[in-house]
This record gives sequence, C-alpha cells and structure tokens, in this order.
Amino acid sequence: MHYFMRGLISLCVVCMSCDPDDTEGVTLGVGDPLPTFAVTMNDGTSVATSDLKGRPSVIVFFATYCPDCKKELPELQRLWNVTDREEIPILLISRAQTQDDIEPYWQSEGFTMTYSPQPNRTIYHLFATSLIPRIYISDRQGIIRYIHTDEVLPTCETLQTELETVK
Repeated sequence: MHYFMRGLISLCVVCMSCDPDDTEGVTLGVGDPLPTFAVTMNDGTSVATSDLKGRPSVIVFFATYCPDCKKELPELQRLWNVTDREEIPILLISRAQTQDDIEPYWQSEGFTMTYSPQPNRTIYHLFATSLIPRIYISDRQGIIRYIHTDEVLPTCETLQTELETVK
C-alpha cells in the first residue's frame, strides 16, 4: 500500500504541471532583444526575427495538452480576430508538437490562427526553459516589453492594451 500511495502522489504532482520535465529558469526577460530565429507556419509562410523588426509583435509558445494553454488559446483567437496582423504579427509556436498533434485540436476548437508546429524545443529554448503558455510582446525595435506565463493568464483586452503601449 505504501508504494501505491507514493506512486499515486507522484502521478498527481506530474499531472498538475503542463510539463513535468520542465526545469526552473527563464532565458529571456523584459528588456532583452528577441533572439534570431525562423519558423514555418502551418500555412507554408516563413517568418524570421528580421521580419518582425519595425512592428510590434506577439510570440506565443503553447502545447495543446496544456490546461492553461487551453484556457489562453481562445483569448489569443479573439486577439487574432481583431488585430491587423500585417501591422502586428502574431506567431503561435508549438513546444514539441507536430502538425498532426495540433490540427485535430485546432479544428475541434474552430481556431483560425496559423501556428508553427515544432517537433522539438529548439525554438522554445531560445526564449525559455520552462512554463507554457508563454507570451512575449515586443516593440518595433524587437525588444521584449511584456512576458506572460501561466501565473496570470492575460485576456485579449490586456494584450491589446499592452500592444498599444509598444506601437
């Protein structure tokens, strides 16, 4: 019985986190420049850090199995719907999920946002080592001005207000 209880407690601890393999730590903070990266979106378009310069941007790391991401993604869809993405790019980048992992969830939720499926954490690790969802808002110079994690999930309105301050 003792081993059963230890196993059950361990399982509960693991299930409470979006990713039990995460380690503590943050690579980038407010005031840091965006790292150099390039991703291909699920619609075939490519986006690089250089494409974001001169415009504020929103970069989001997510996973469809993460409960907090599931809460935040509808807010991001609302932002997507009301934002001129030519003026303010919004990049959703998966953390270690393929298009086959993501697409069924996107379809079931009716999401129209494009995303970049990433089979590993290479791009994510340029930004951070733990916590999703993770949202970065950068200014026209490519400097990170706001970071959100699962501690306080921002609403669409919060993100819009922050974007207004970095325009």
